Amino acid sequence: MKPHYFNQDQADTDDHMLNMSKMQGYVPKTCLLNGIVVMGSVQEGKDPCNGCECDRNKCKGRDK
Repeated sequence: MKPHYFNQDQADTDDHMLNMSKMQGYVPKTCLLNGIVVMGSVQEGKDPCNGCECDRNKCKGRDK
């Protein structure tokens, strides 16, 4: 399992947790985090973008 897809242009299409997180608006549609990481942050009441180290120009995520 990859913790993120930062070295790719798009996340893996079979990361169903990430796809669900995008549909529910937890992260932008261009997010490159792993879905398990995203959902773990959400369950802890945290913004997944806040702890993410991806280049915002690539993922289009919210500022920290």
